[in-house]
Order: sequence, then structure tokens, then C-alpha cells
Amino acid sequence: MNSVIIDGYVDEPTCLGVPPYISTYVRYVAGALKLCGFLNVDYITIDELRKCDYALSSKKNYTLAIIIAGNPVPGKYIGGEPLKYGEWRKIAIRNKGIPLFMGGPIQFSFLEFNEEDVRLIRGDIESFIFHFISNSSEEERVRDLKELNSFALHGTFIVEKHPRFPDIIVEIETGRGCARKAHCSFCIEGRYKVEFRNPEDIIAEIKALYNIGVRHFRIGKQSDLYAYGSELKVWRNGFPAPNPEWIKRLYEGIRNECTDIKTLHIDNVNPGTIANFPDESIKITEIISNYNTPGDVAALGMESADPVVIEKNFLKASPEDVMKAIQIINEIGGRRENGIPKLLPGLNIIHGLPGENKETFKKNYEFLISVKEKGLLLRRINIRQLKISYGTPVEEVYKSPLKDKKILNAIFKNYREKIRREIDIPMIKKIFPEGLVLKDLIVEGYRGDWSLARPLGSYPITVNIPKKLPLMSKTDAFVVGYRERSLVGLNHPFDIYRATLPELKCIPGISKRASEFFLDKKKLLSFLEKTPIFDKIKMDTL
Repeated sequence: MNSVIIDGYVDEPTCLGVPPYISTYVRYVAGALKLCGFLNVDYITIDELRKCDYALSSKKNYTLAIIIAGNPVPGKYIGGEPLKYGEWRKIAIRNKGIPLFMGGPIQFSFLEFNEEDVRLIRGDIESFIFHFISNSSEEERVRDLKELNSFALHGTFIVEKHPRFPDIIVEIETGRGCARKAHCSFCIEGRYKVEFRNPEDIIAEIKALYNIGVRHFRIGKQSDLYAYGSELKVWRNGFPAPNPEWIKRLYEGIRNECTDIKTLHIDNVNPGTIANFPDESIKITEIISNYNTPGDVAALGMESADPVVIEKNFLKASPEDVMKAIQIINEIGGRRENGIPKLLPGLNIIHGLPGENKETFKKNYEFLISVKEKGLLLRRINIRQLKISYGTPVEEVYKSPLKDKKILNAIFKNYREKIRREIDIPMIKKIFPEGLVLKDLIVEGYRGDWSLARPLGSYPITVNIPKKLPLMSKTDAFVVGYRERSLVGLNHPFDIYRATLPELKCIPGISKRASEFFLDKKKLLSFLEKTPIFDKIKMDTL
């Protein structure tokens, strides 16, 4: 029997599956299919399928196809374009006779799904597929931890079929559900039972992936890594006491079994956990920053600094709590390795929550300014508009039209640009100082004649390089400038005798004299001898 998984990519609060990331859903479904006796399980991305006008290979005689999709927290992507509304219909039309099932975070969308040829599974797609094939069950179900661990181990093989393998980041799940007693109005995690995978099960999955060539991992699929392994017995202000020993077991086990990992990063940390249990959180931060790789980001869900919005939406932490979490992570994770901080906080802010008004934007801005004035660093500030998920409390609030929506949207855009300009860029300058060399960047796309390159990692910084390099090629670059949420870089080592005029224009201090220096490289060399980037020049050309 032959089957195929169509990766429409996912982006949800606890999981990213847009290239170079590969999601848990894809691997779990692959594992379920393998356990059901499918001898051949193929994998194709939605980007690849678009090139084929949505037609799967007729030579494979597929008896089953599964689409993984859903992006409740949509963003801007370089590595791929997620499945768009209605594309599943095109897939069905072009592949008549192949049963199509679709699952993943898309189950929480407000789709009025009446497709005859595609069945949307509102439950765990991997568990449904397993029971549908093995015992013809039509029930939509929730998988348990035993199933999850089995699917995860048996589905590791599918990553080798990713078009970017081995240059992919595998998202790893530690558990599901939100351990808080109250849950944010917009989030789906509160709907799930709180379950944590044992460290040994996670280590076994990572080792299996490592053994087939994966070297880049993100422990990202959970609502709060600092709550991982909590016994849920001791509580403060609705937050459970963390369990540093479980996190130590996890990280030590990963490093002992997989000695040549290139990327070990995280995602999703609840600032309320850190603020309510600072001693335990300090231990966890030390463990993570000792075992991780540089450039790691702990994304903190602040969502809003407005007390009214916080109260109406049962948000995680007050501005004071968030500031405390930012300070702790900076103090411990801010040390540098290869010139890059080991672990820094990121911050999530959501526009459109109930209770928001004109003053909300001012409060958010003033909070960020106070972070900057304290000399603390935020690796990334993610400002997004609310996208409502089916079955969340915020759904009820927005059944009636929003007042002043257009006015608030206009204010939001103004403040977002103000934050990018006055806070983001100064932060990036401190984190990635001029002359810093960034290694193993992968060219993922172009903007005009510029190459867009990124390292593999959690929230990787984009480096704009003023020349067209081969797509998916690797390069090193050093920092020469800054843009909104990105850097400007030149190839390292830098060959001044082969440098183009656009490259010379990027070097700090010579943009107005670029044409002059382009024609007289000796004069250029004399100028560069007095600058911090002189040691970045390719010496065998001198």
C-alpha cells in the first residue's frame, strides 16, 4: 500500500512547520501509517505540489493522502508559503479517486467545511488515521501519550524525504495543555488535558532522528517549557511549581546521546512561571543556557502591558512579572559564545484583544522603552493581530462587531512602526554588533538583487547580502548594517578586489565614496585599515 503526506505547513502558538522547520504532525502521521502496514509513505510539500499543478504522481497508485495544515498565528515566511484557503479543493480535483484527509491546527479554524472529497478531522489526525486504517473506526479522537511516543519513534524516517534534508529543524514536543489554572482567552492549549512526556521518551525520539542525520532541533512544542514535568501539586497565583530536575534529565540525556548536535533551541516560556518561582526558574535558565547552542530564544507571551486587557483576557503576567522574567533570562543567558548570546528572551504582543483601547498601545510602547532603558535585550519582538480560533473564549466576544476597529488598526500600525524603529533596531545593534561573523547562513530567497540568508535556529535573524548567491547555498557573513528586524552583511572573508559596487556601498563610512573606492582598491584598502572590519578581508588578495 502507498500513501502520501502533503505538508501544507503549520504555524500555531506551540508548533512551527514552515521550512526549514518540520512539524510534529507530519512525523506522527508517518508513524501511524507505518504502524498500519503502509510499506511506502511519501512526503511532498505544498510548494512542490503547486509546481505540479496539484497533481500527485499517477505512478504511485496512492490509496490514501493526508494534508497537514493550519496557521492560527500567521506570519511572514521566507522558507515556504502555507496552504491557502481552498487549495485542498484543487488537490482533490486533480487527484480524483484518492481518499483525502486533512488535519492539524486547521481543525480550529472557522471553516464551513462541506467538501465531498476531503474530510477535515477535528481531533488528532495521527490517532484518527491509525484507528481508521487498523479497525475502520470513523471516530475523531484524542491520542494518548503511549500513542504519541510510538508514532514519534516510528515516524522519524519521513524527515529524510524533506526537500531540504538534512538542513531542517525538527520541532520536538514535550507535552500538551496549559498547566495554569486560568487560560488566555485566545489560546487553544487550555482545551487539552495537561500531559508531559517522560524525558527518556523525548531523548529516544531525538536519538532516532539524530541517527538518520538530523542535527538541528527545537524543543518548542509546548505552552511553557519551564512548567515541563511539573507535579502540579504546589501552586502560586495559579501557576504550578517547575521541575528543574526533569529539564536537567532531558538536556543531559540529549547531549549524552547526541554529541554532535548543531542546533538545540527552545520556544515558549511563560513569564508568570518565572516571576512566581524565580529560584526554580533560575536553575532552569542555567540548565538551558549550559546545554543549548548560541542564539537561543525564550519567547515570552506578554500579549499586552495594559492591566485592563490582562484582566479581561486572563493573561499570564503583569508588566512587572514580565520584566522580572526578562531580567533573569538576560542575566543568565546573556553571556556570549562565538560572539552571540546563548539565550535571550523574545516577546509576543497581540493587537485586537478584548478591552484594548488607544491607551493600550501607549502602555505597550512605554513598557518596551523601559526594557531598553534598563539595558536589557529582547532578541525578537513579535507584534501580531489576533486571529480567533474555534472554541476559545474570545470567540464569543467577537460575535458582535468591534467598535472603533479602523481607528485602533491605524493606531496599531503607527505604534508598530515606532517600535520597530526606536526599539527593535537599537536592540539588534547590541545583539549583533558591527563586524560580528555569522556562520553557516543558508540562502533561502531573494529581494531584488539581494540574497536573503539565515542560520538554522529559533527565530533566526535574516541577513541581507547585496549579491545573488545560489539558492540554498551556505555562506558566512559579517555584519555591516541594520534594517527592520534584519541585518546587512558581506561575505566572509571579504575579497575587496572582487567586490561589487553594491557591496562597497554597504561598508560603513564609505557609501558616498563607493564609486571612488571601486576604481581604486588600494585607496580602499588604506581606508579599511582604520576600521573594525579590516580583519574580515580575505588576506590572500592583499
